[in-house]
Amino acid sequence: MKKNLLFLLAVIAGLSVVAQNRPVDNPRLIRSVPYQVMDQPVMNPAQTFNPTTNAKAVLEDDIGSTRYDSQTNEAIQNRIVFFPDGTIGATWTKGEGETSFTNRGTGYNYFNGSTWASQPSARIETVRTGWPSYDALGPNGEIVISHQSATTPLIKCTRSTKGTGAWSQSQIQKPTGASGLVWPRAITSGPDHNYIHVLVMTGPTGNGGTVFNGLDGALVYYRSLDGGATWDKQGIQLPGMDSLNYDAFSGDEYAWGSPKGNTIYFCVGGAYLDTFIMKSTDNGDTWTKIPILSNANKKLPDGITYMPPWRSSDGSMACEMDNNGVIHFASGIGGGSITGGTKYISLYYNGLIYWNTTMPMLQDSLDLDTLDAHGQLLGYYSDGPNAGDTLNTLTSYRTGLTSFPQISIDAANNIYVIYSGVTWQNPNPEGINYRHIFARAKFHNDANWSTDPIDLNDGIIYYGMEYAFASMAKNLQGDMLRFIYQTSDQPGTAVGTSGTTGAIPYHDNTIQYREIPGSTFWPTGTGNNLSSEENLVTQNYPNPVRDLTFFRVNMSRPGQVTVEVANIMGQRIMTLDKGYLGSGSHRMVLDAGNLSSGIYFYTVRIDGKAYTHKMIVE
Repeated sequence: MKKNLLFLLAVIAGLSVVAQNRPVDNPRLIRSVPYQVMDQPVMNPAQTFNPTTNAKAVLEDDIGSTRYDSQTNEAIQNRIVFFPDGTIGATWTKGEGETSFTNRGTGYNYFNGSTWASQPSARIETVRTGWPSYDALGPNGEIVISHQSATTPLIKCTRSTKGTGAWSQSQIQKPTGASGLVWPRAITSGPDHNYIHVLVMTGPTGNGGTVFNGLDGALVYYRSLDGGATWDKQGIQLPGMDSLNYDAFSGDEYAWGSPKGNTIYFCVGGAYLDTFIMKSTDNGDTWTKIPILSNANKKLPDGITYMPPWRSSDGSMACEMDNNGVIHFASGIGGGSITGGTKYISLYYNGLIYWNTTMPMLQDSLDLDTLDAHGQLLGYYSDGPNAGDTLNTLTSYRTGLTSFPQISIDAANNIYVIYSGVTWQNPNPEGINYRHIFARAKFHNDANWSTDPIDLNDGIIYYGMEYAFASMAKNLQGDMLRFIYQTSDQPGTAVGTSGTTGAIPYHDNTIQYREIPGSTFWPTGTGNNLSSEENLVTQNYPNPVRDLTFFRVNMSRPGQVTVEVANIMGQRIMTLDKGYLGSGSHRMVLDAGNLSSGIYFYTVRIDGKAYTHKMIVE
């Protein structure tokens, strides 16, 4: 492989300042098994990675802050919802006052369709919490489920009207025989988002909990069919996820996909787990296990003192179902080994895996060139074009070099993936490499990935900043990717390295919101990512609107275009002649500043054919 030998030597030298065989002795790291960390060299695929340059986002806002800077141990929880009316809710773990962070809890902010609220100064809960999972609830409400500790119940906070009013706080109780519940993932489904589904771990012994049904950390399922008033399924161990098959599960090594009617599903994986998807087509009554990657070391006999290194998911993963029922999966690469009876997890493996349910199981080697040959390599680190464009020093997020993936799929079955990856660009004054957010797209009619990875933080405006823990909204209304992430001028996480060799200082972190148009990914000269030859008109954004609002007219061929606005009585009050427009995507602007509050309809006519959407003016 090109440059592998020199790169390996550079990595070994550069990583020497990072602690080797680092013990995981900090309870805030929150892992269920007392693994130790073993740094690993990076292996590049044969080809050179040339990320595409991208300009600053259409919209980028600071929505919150935190000095507690660990948003997850592995997979990113669902933390942002873009609602159909154009509003947005976003959450994160917020904490000040290291190192105990007694005020830690859920940071929350709300976008009302025009502006974000002021940044919050306090958590939404009345007790210390962390790891919030956020979703819609009921016809117009919202829900946050977070944890306290390995010996306490979960905390549930709800509001019937999103963005306003007092939060109603209650508890979700542990199953009989468990010490407590930690690291939840919660989604809602059903006609009015009144079905609540929760994946959560029982408290492991490493965090003060107890063994539950033979597992030192069991992954259990909860369900409510009435908005959380009652739970008809509590602490259920799903088929094949018991002590006959596993020694333990580990914090945050699981993630939900978006429900599709009565179909719900999630993915699981890690160094001491196989990688798989659990799928239910009857709203959680029965389940089927779909294997992705085998791992013979998920259940080990007593007395094992040595196992050579193996590769696996790094536990940071995402899954999402398209409109044809195919589930798409992404994960960073990790691994493990056992020496002298001590379990190790492996860091700094390179490569982001892609897989879907039409494919055979992955090969256990997770060789990057093999993955790439089969269209299963989403992203990877590669040196830059000049001498010195390489890795110097890394700080641990307990994942691979390319990790924290998020997947969203639009109505046309176009797949968008964002992830956090280490970059060689502009190390900080201590020589530590930063992470950026990267993105990639696969259009509905393309057999392979349609674009190379795009560095969304390329350019001088992002110089000297770290970007990680991105969480992306699943609703891509208006052909827009919307996500939040944590950023600071200090690479790495202080919480994640506290109490270890090579610890970094606590520092200020900002939670930012960002938008990326889907058209960012359209390759030059290849048209667009539409689902057919028809012209499509997107929903306006923001909606509701007070002054200016925007939408796109995506034309597969040139045509004459006019825009009309009518009130709820059908009376035409505005006509805009846009003239003869060429093929491609055109951004349209409507000024609603002089319109009275109410419901309107805008109609785009393209060569006489009409496309109408509803617009709300506040």
